[in-house]
Amino acid sequence: MQNGWIRSVLAALVAASSPSAVAAQEAPAAAPRAEPSNEIEVRAERRLEREQVRESVRQIAAPLAFSEVVPRFHDPVCPKVVGVDAKVARLIEARISAVADFVELAKPKPKCSPNAIVLILEQPPEMFEKVMNKRFGLLGPRDIRDQTVNSIRADLRAGRPVVAWNQIAVRNNDGPTILDGSSIPVSGGGFGEGLPVIQTPFASRLRSNTFRAKEVSVVVFDMKQLVGVEAIQLADLASLYLFGTPRRNIDFDTLGASTLLTLFRDGPKASPEEMTDFDRAYLMGIYSLRRNEWSNRLNRSVMAAYDEQCTEEGAQCAEAAPAAAEGK
Repeated sequence: MQNGWIRSVLAALVAASSPSAVAAQEAPAAAPRAEPSNEIEVRAERRLEREQVRESVRQIAAPLAFSEVVPRFHDPVCPKVVGVDAKVARLIEARISAVADFVELAKPKPKCSPNAIVLILEQPPEMFEKVMNKRFGLLGPRDIRDQTVNSIRADLRAGRPVVAWNQIAVRNNDGPTILDGSSIPVSGGGFGEGLPVIQTPFASRLRSNTFRAKEVSVVVFDMKQLVGVEAIQLADLASLYLFGTPRRNIDFDTLGASTLLTLFRDGPKASPEEMTDFDRAYLMGIYSLRRNEWSNRLNRSVMAAYDEQCTEEGAQCAEAAPAAAEGK
């Protein structure tokens, strides 16, 4: 897993030129440009005990009921970065695409429609209102958005450095929903439309009859708070929100795992230069689950991904947990 990650990173770096600081432009938050490099330095991290991994997942992952499915991308990811110069934007997009390769999502078509959007805004509250008026498609209907407009506004006005939301569609795991052909009227419909029927070969007590697909994911960064943040750090932090679903409020002071999610608490120089082992295991754990598996399997899946990293790196680690799923 680790070697595959490094290869993806190198490919992204080559494709997008040299790594520049995120704010390397004429904006007030400008940061010095980093020296070009195609080498990846992998620093050894303190290995976590199983309970620390389990507890860290509980602390950072958005809470879900036992019978809910973890939302994630199932379609190819097409990243788009707005708010920085073109060269830096292409680097961040290439890095996000490398993360998509890492979690084994299909590659998008050359002229794809963006569904993983990163907005880097100088005045987030004011510019969000412009987005509301001109690009409402980035928000989407309330019934499929995981954050209300009021909660997004409140986070932006509170000066949060990163704010994220997702458009999530519920899809039938075994194909399209059909109508049973009855003449019973349903709410909002007329006679003859029938009732929706989901056909499935297994009992719903084992796995869900539906799954939750991210259709659009948006991450907003406050440019004024990006001083010193490197493009790779920003891209990886954005990826944790785009591909995962971290909590809006995380108690970082009690978090046992090293994670890039602490970037704005610790500052860019004291933070990891890229995703940590735990961060990668968190994402791989999500994308190793069957698409309709209950959320209670997430801990086991993340643990298996973390153990697999440890094994491939040749470290002294606990006995690997069995794979969370045989297929996706």
